[in-house]
Amino acid sequence: MLPFLTSYDPPGTSEGTLDPLGLYQIADQLAVKLVPAIRERMQRIRFLTAMAVGALVTEGIEDDPEQRDASPYLVWEWLVVEAMIRELSEDPSIWGVPGTLVARRALHQHGYLDARSYLKTPRIFGFHGVYKRLATHLGLVDVHLGPGPNAEGLVDAWARGLGLGGIEGARPKLARWSAAVRRSLSEKPPRTKPGWDKESWSELAEAFAPKAGKAREKRFLRDLLHAADDRRLGAFPTIWQLQAEFDDDGFREELLHERLENREPSYGPLLQAIRAYERFARSLQDAFDVLKAEAAAKDAQGYVVPTIDRNADFKRSVNGLHERFEAAYQVLGEVTLTSLSLQNLFAQRFVAFAEPMEPGACGLALCAHHETVQRAKSADGKRPWFDRIGGDRIYIRHAYREPRREIQPGRYVHDYRGWPIRRFYSDLS
Repeated sequence: MLPFLTSYDPPGTSEGTLDPLGLYQIADQLAVKLVPAIRERMQRIRFLTAMAVGALVTEGIEDDPEQRDASPYLVWEWLVVEAMIRELSEDPSIWGVPGTLVARRALHQHGYLDARSYLKTPRIFGFHGVYKRLATHLGLVDVHLGPGPNAEGLVDAWARGLGLGGIEGARPKLARWSAAVRRSLSEKPPRTKPGWDKESWSELAEAFAPKAGKAREKRFLRDLLHAADDRRLGAFPTIWQLQAEFDDDGFREELLHERLENREPSYGPLLQAIRAYERFARSLQDAFDVLKAEAAAKDAQGYVVPTIDRNADFKRSVNGLHERFEAAYQVLGEVTLTSLSLQNLFAQRFVAFAEPMEPGACGLALCAHHETVQRAKSADGKRPWFDRIGGDRIYIRHAYREPRREIQPGRYVHDYRGWPIRRFYSDLS
């Protein structure tokens, strides 16, 4: 069969699959206020060590202006991730390594990593992208990912754990890795071609295996994370201390925040703002999930949105929504940020839910809100998760049809850094 062309799709018809109700930004700002520099995608603390070592390994290697998608620190990342995939892929303790899926696929297809097959920038994927903010905050790297004031201290602790006698004893190893970065950069285009045997790959993988940190390195990282100076991580030290009171099955951030407020009452206003915002967010998210599930049960004729007023879970979710809006609006005004007003942002984004509405009208407002959020995601906008069939009738597209979820009143929609801290606690214990 010959190739054929589909009908033209304008740029604004691309998908927007995350945060369909625009709830995340405020939650993220509240989490940053609670625990600065920690992000939800952080999982394994030893990538800070890999970054500190990498800053020394790549020091003095200049960027090639013609190879902007292969900076020395990115080539270092390619080598570290490839080593772990090659040598530790059967080890269950290496979960949480950023980029493993794309790295495994690249190695299977052509046996190396490069910018095309792995990543070009560290903004989202890869451990430099995930951990840069924390590494910078703790003084391990600078904004250009060069060595920070605490880099040599961590590298010295790491080297002693490997039996190298400290950072000076590690210099030959660092030099070999630096040569591997240079060799890989010299490829056209740059790729992971260090010319290593299995032993060399194993050496690199084991040097940064997520669960293999030794006592001195762990202690250095714990001390950094518990700094009391201008590098203090907000509520981090207290949240760390509270980890011993939970097991994984019973860990919930709602309970964690109760204990935190009891231990540190000064965080009370911020935690009250988080709770009030989450009550509003939970109502909106549960209502949207119910509406989506009900609408997905209909086929080509679509779903008449106001008929959602017959659904008990939807009515329970939106009952008193305007009161939860007002409560969240008031307490968000008590949270001070330098960059923006959460109270103003909340009012601008969710004003449609500030007044009492019947459930059917609330369903229509929820659909209109979702469309507004999707349009605002880029200059050209993103497609809503449904198509309009008339003014009050929608058709849920198949990519967004999911089994009906139970509504979860009383549970947070968002995470507030509790799990990353718990993972750090486990790795450094």
